[in-house]
Amino acid sequence: MRVFLTGGSGFLGAETTRRLVETGNECAVLLRDDIAATRLAPLAVRLQRISGDLFAPETYRAALQRFAPEAVVHCGWRGVAGADRNDVGQLDNIVATGRLAEVSAEAGARILIGVGSQAEYGLLSGRVAEGSPTEPTTLYGVSKLAAGRALLAIAAERGLRAAWGRVFSLYGPGEARPWLVPSLIRAFAAGRSPDLTACEQIWEFTHVGDAAAALLALLDSDASGAFNIGSGEPLPLRDAVLMLRDLVAPGIEPGFGRTAYRPDQIMHLEADISHIRQVTGWRPIVPLAQGFAETVDWLTSGDAEIR
Repeated sequence: MRVFLTGGSGFLGAETTRRLVETGNECAVLLRDDIAATRLAPLAVRLQRISGDLFAPETYRAALQRFAPEAVVHCGWRGVAGADRNDVGQLDNIVATGRLAEVSAEAGARILIGVGSQAEYGLLSGRVAEGSPTEPTTLYGVSKLAAGRALLAIAAERGLRAAWGRVFSLYGPGEARPWLVPSLIRAFAAGRSPDLTACEQIWEFTHVGDAAAALLALLDSDASGAFNIGSGEPLPLRDAVLMLRDLVAPGIEPGFGRTAYRPDQIMHLEADISHIRQVTGWRPIVPLAQGFAETVDWLTSGDAEIR
């Protein structure tokens, strides 16, 4: 299949691109500059690069028409870091997604796959299904929800098939930003005891490989609509912290209870993944212990810098 990707040099995007290429698909990736292409360097000879800016469709429209994709996988997003999640610039992602859907349809694409987020559900607690209320509390969540709805609506109007995958608590090798898992690994590797809440939350973690496989399953099936992408196996957060501690520095005592819970703290986060399993046959296969070990190895191997 001829597949065009946005965000193909990002954390989830790079893993998705790799899997698409390795399964024989012909892929083109939208890239702003050479720095963005660094993560895809091992695949460079098997990829077509389309230079352009997701937020300026005129910069990639002609090249996309020449590539003539059968499908588009939209992983691109501006403002993923926590500090940017209430920046008004989040709203630009909605327009960019809508324009991408339009330009892709004009270029001949028949399938659109987009990446959403658990943030679309807001403060819901417990096991969350696609039919659960969507009440996002950040502009990031608001924008993801609106972008997904825009993509699905434009696809329906143009006669395309579209699916929107809401990813829960992504982690794994390749993620160097200061999210919980890499932050804990860095702290333990540096001999520090991290300041934590009591960690009584029940959470789940989704390995990047499983999430990428889910996107490919949505692409290769007849799936349409919104789908949760998660592990479906929540556990006490305290157990996850201790699992990481034991992998990195067994002698360190984590600082449980040093930090107060936020007023909006979600105490139970669990994705109901029965819908995507039923429609596509996909299921997560990476055990948490294995995924954590892979992440520790990546962060401590020299491929990522411990700080």
